[in-house]
Amino acid sequence: MNNRKQRISTKVLGALIVFAAISLAANVWAYERRSSNANSVRVDVVPVQLSSGKPAKFEIRMTTHSVELSYDMVAVSILKDDKGGEYRALVWNGSPPGGHHRSGELEFPVTDNSAKSVTLYLKNISGVPERIFEWKLK
Repeated sequence: MNNRKQRISTKVLGALIVFAAISLAANVWAYERRSSNANSVRVDVVPVQLSSGKPAKFEIRMTTHSVELSYDMVAVSILKDDKGGEYRALVWNGSPPGGHHRSGELEFPVTDNSAKSVTLYLKNISGVPERIFEWKLK
């Protein structure tokens, strides 16, 4: 391959990499973080994936300086959509129960394709009956 063709191929490849990085970044920041700070535990939640036809995924971080974070995240989590659908968490990929800092990804089944919003409920974390986090789907 001559130098001119090689430079063009390199520029095209570079442009594709930049486009892919921008697309990935746009998806990561597509939804705002929601937070709850009650009974000495701060919970931050950011949707990682909320797309029609795909499982719903949320990044969750919990922080405290006084409470043991020993919750089974699958058991305490419910996702509801505006169409009346209710979904139980499938898996928690994150730090195990215990300690003062936990983080991970919570995954739910595929939600209704016609839903316009979803609400994540985390139940009984540090004596708070429900921590509620809601997002409109884009």
